[in-house]
Amino acid sequence: MFFFFFVVTARRLEKEVKQVLEEISHDQVAKERLIRGRQVDLAEELKRVRHIQESLEQFIEALNNEK
Repeated sequence: MFFFFFVVTARRLEKEVKQVLEEISHDQVAKERLIRGRQVDLAEELKRVRHIQESLEQFIEALNNEK
């Protein structure tokens, strides 16, 4: 009896998960929320800041070389 209940519950859960994934597959914003989090956003921001910092260092070095 317990095994039958477990199988039925597992199938119902599998069906619900498939339905949610199907709905999300058509929603770009929902997909981005799933794969992006605060840490990813911060990592991308840090990458941009490092790029700007490198550019500034190159600019300062070029200015110093002109003296």
